[in-house]
Amino acid sequence: MKKKKTFLSFLLLALSLQLSLHELDSASIQTKKGQEELKHEVVIVLKLVQVYITDKKGNPVTDLEKSDFILTDNGKLQTVTDFERHIFKPEKELKDTKPDLTWRTSPKLNRKFFFLLDYSRNDVFGVTKSKNAALHFIDTKLQPTDEVGVLSYSRMKGLILHEYLTTDHQIIRKAIEKMRGTLKGKEKETEVKDPGESYLESGALVEASGVDAEERRFEMMIALEFTEILREFAKSLRYIPGYKNIILFSAGLSNSLMRDRYDSRFRELFEDMCKELASSSTPVYTVDTCPKGRELLKGGLAGDDSLRFLSNLSGGKYFNNVAHYESVARGIQNITGNYYVLGYYIDEEWDGKYHKIKVEVQRKGCKVYAQGGFFNPKPFTEFSEVEKRLHLFDLAMSENPQYQVPCIFPSIALLCSEKEESNLVMLSEIAIDKIKEVTKGETEVLSFILDEENNISNYIEGKVNFYTLPQKKIYLYSISSLSPGKHECRLVLRDIKTGKGAVASSSVVIPEASGPGIKLFPPLLLIPEKQAVYLKLSKDQKKGTEKKSLSLKDIYPFLPNNFSPLVDEIDRGILKLPAVLRLSIVDVQESEIEISAHLINHSSNKKIPLPNSSILYSENKEGIEVLLVEFRLPELEPGKYSMEIIAEEMTTQTKSQASRTFKIR
Repeated sequence: MKKKKTFLSFLLLALSLQLSLHELDSASIQTKKGQEELKHEVVIVLKLVQVYITDKKGNPVTDLEKSDFILTDNGKLQTVTDFERHIFKPEKELKDTKPDLTWRTSPKLNRKFFFLLDYSRNDVFGVTKSKNAALHFIDTKLQPTDEVGVLSYSRMKGLILHEYLTTDHQIIRKAIEKMRGTLKGKEKETEVKDPGESYLESGALVEASGVDAEERRFEMMIALEFTEILREFAKSLRYIPGYKNIILFSAGLSNSLMRDRYDSRFRELFEDMCKELASSSTPVYTVDTCPKGRELLKGGLAGDDSLRFLSNLSGGKYFNNVAHYESVARGIQNITGNYYVLGYYIDEEWDGKYHKIKVEVQRKGCKVYAQGGFFNPKPFTEFSEVEKRLHLFDLAMSENPQYQVPCIFPSIALLCSEKEESNLVMLSEIAIDKIKEVTKGETEVLSFILDEENNISNYIEGKVNFYTLPQKKIYLYSISSLSPGKHECRLVLRDIKTGKGAVASSSVVIPEASGPGIKLFPPLLLIPEKQAVYLKLSKDQKKGTEKKSLSLKDIYPFLPNNFSPLVDEIDRGILKLPAVLRLSIVDVQESEIEISAHLINHSSNKKIPLPNSSILYSENKEGIEVLLVEFRLPELEPGKYSMEIIAEEMTTQTKSQASRTFKIR
């Protein structure tokens, strides 16, 4: 059985994998000297501020206008130029009234939530109820535009991000269901005879009332570690706009640490962590997972003090019983469900300094809850390791990256064998001129493939000096061994000095092995282009291994020097389109292959026959028939096309079909 890990596990660990570069048909590489110093131009940017308004009774105020708000930045009055009102109404109210659909029409600032499950101060009952509470919130309170992530904390693994911010709430649901711990359904609190006793029996919170110095030092160490990790995570959230609401399910840290009259070091560090969360606009809504066991926990072992303190100082709210998930969800929804977004323009400076924001309203009797401020961006070289990891994950996996808008470059994933060994080629086309802001210096390269369970199937990281390559177009590829199922492929490039990034993505379905007959794999199409440069991404080969690493030409031979792979688009007017085809022929003694093809225009859905295909070369490589076929194209209008190729074995009259999509510019 293969060992699998979630993607963020790789980001949170220091990896020792290296990048091997195999250069084919390229000129000699000369290193450039005197790289340009980094400069950030001062630009005018729109800053967005989330604001919650309630009346004296705590009810949301939802009818304010832009003119009702007064906003200052570092004490200077600002002109509010952009304004949004986000009003949540339950579905039963939406049926009878015309709702305010502002939040449905591409809002400037979405609500953001992180569910954080604390395994270090929980047991099976707390975990089960926490998961139930989170799922109830997802099912009943989330709005379509809400962005949600899932985190967990444990003593052994630290802080793990299972899912980053996404509006695909089904993915979030699955992530929570898969987390460790049972999920028994929405059981009532009375079904557990004595949850407090269960906590004590589980050992998760057991500590004698007369703890010795060794045990107390261990308790302090665990508390300090949790505090420092959450503090670093808060720092990494500084540059994500708006509120980042954390819903923490935990029994809390021991009250004895918070109340120690002789040693206030932990309380002071804990307070600094809470302030860091507040300054990052990250309120924490703490949900107590040990409500009925408080009276059984003696010697200051209860943790409700720390939970209350964390919520109060970060700007969130404390909920004293995880089993009351309906009231928990309703309480968080009342606070976060109705809000305003104020926008104003300022000169952006890259100094990392904090801007203190103050928001007031002119209507009397209103209470204002607004993010306390924001941090200016800072140079990427000054990011901490945690910040760089979150930045990378945001770049690689986010639907709408918060830190930057990345460049997009094309990539294809080609199934090339029915065997699990070396059965997929991921090929990306890097046009240096189009992503020169990413490739002008030393560039980080991160290649990974996720299976249907969001586990890593293949992972490679390293660095490339693209600026040393004389060619303007590079073909970066990797060869992977994948099991059957659907896989998502990603390639991320990131400048190590500026943090600017580019992303390529593709997907592939690996089928189960077929029976006797013919199997045609997706073609590698070729276009006229001289002196292509191929760089192979691979893990370093282990010492003592004699087996030669496969290259692109081993899988797709007949790659002539004056042709390159077609990854995305071709020029209009090209009349010949060569293709390298791979066919698996099983249990056929004397095979005779005929190839036919047609195009489908995506805009008109019109089928265009491609006559007169000719096989130029063929050879058999380890049971795979490899053909170089030339297709003749008619005059085609610009647009998107699918090329469908049919291979027929004439002896058995079995057929197999494969397709490729490309654009004509």
